Amino acid sequence: MHALVERYSLSSLDEVTARFGTGVELAPRFNIAPLQRAPIRTAAGLALARWGLLPPWRGHGGKRGPHVPHAPLDAIEATPLLRNAFTRQRCLVLADGFFVWRRAGKKPQPLWIHPTPDPAQPGARSRLIAFAGIAATHKDDHEPSFALVVGPANPLVAAVLAPDDASGSIAPRVVPAESFALWLDGPRDQALALLASPEHGWRADPVSTWVNSVDHDDAKCVEPLGNPAQGQLF
Repeated sequence: MHALVERYSLSSLDEVTARFGTGVELAPRFNIAPLQRAPIRTAAGLALARWGLLPPWRGHGGKRGPHVPHAPLDAIEATPLLRNAFTRQRCLVLADGFFVWRRAGKKPQPLWIHPTPDPAQPGARSRLIAFAGIAATHKDDHEPSFALVVGPANPLVAAVLAPDDASGSIAPRVVPAESFALWLDGPRDQALALLASPEHGWRADPVSTWVNSVDHDDAKCVEPLGNPAQGQLF
């Protein structure tokens, strides 16, 4: 299995406000990591939630379950936690790109994978997207949490992530902008069908190892190395 997303970014805040309004305190994020809080959109509105789906119940001995950051597409129906969250509370995980580490040589090279910007926004390096997510709220503290829905990367993306062996590459699934409402509150089969379409108009930019540390959360995390035109398009 290659390129399981470990971090992502959200700095396109003007687009968030234009599309979803306000309701939570937003700040540019360039290196969102598991167990950190980040904006999501549920059928009820914007919310800040912890990345790492937490079962809303307590298990044996009153212990909480483990946080689950990823929800594989092929496990949603087979896993009670994922199935229940998918049925009760799907969400949009707001983002403008994600990071993977391509293993080439001794040191993994971080890549920021993101959609090409809207030509109508000069100076922008990316644009707002929404990853498919599922959410749950714990019964004790009423705090929401979420997991990213992940699945097989399309051939072009897989070739970027693992050029020597594309088999087994996975990536977060992106909800088409025109289908946000359907993902949040539509029939199960139609919601899942949304995630089958491949992504186009994206690029992969090599970035600094500055992003390797979860303590680093600034624009340096997404600055391209060398000539930005050298990023791979797909």
